[in-house]
Amino acid sequence: MLKRPFTLIEIVVVLVIMMLVTGIAVASLRGESPAAAIGRTSQELEAYLAKVRYRCAESGRDYVVRYYPDRKIFCAHMDYSDEELENMERDVVDSGASEIFKFSDDIEVFTVESAEEETTEHEYVELFRFYPSGGASCINRPGIRIEKLAKFFDISFFSGQLIISDGDGEDTDKK
Repeated sequence: MLKRPFTLIEIVVVLVIMMLVTGIAVASLRGESPAAAIGRTSQELEAYLAKVRYRCAESGRDYVVRYYPDRKIFCAHMDYSDEELENMERDVVDSGASEIFKFSDDIEVFTVESAEEETTEHEYVELFRFYPSGGASCINRPGIRIEKLAKFFDISFFSGQLIISDGDGEDTDKK
């Protein structure tokens, strides 16, 4: 009984399939590149702030976005008066009335125009304020950094939309 040998075409097809499978496996094991991670986070943050802007317009009250460095989160909620905050049963971050945006561990978050350390009385830094009219203001300009890539965020005063700008992250002082 004679066995027929493999043809050159069959061998090439098997090698191409093996190379494709190897390429897919290596790409999935390598993980997300810093450029892709910072771009994805920027888009997620833009969607988050659009949701906050919508909730502000819907409620008819000002909304504040604060950054909590120890928790590495943005927290957006109505701008409560001091009396309302005192009467709350739990922290505003833990209440169901706030919108939370959590950053992944590989992203460094910083503020460019942050208040001085000694004048900060709270564990947060106020970043943005949204108004029911659709406008907004940027109190402290935040940024994110992965390795040497950085993005900076500002808010349009008239439309309340996020303005994203690139940077190399080298010359920015962290505060």
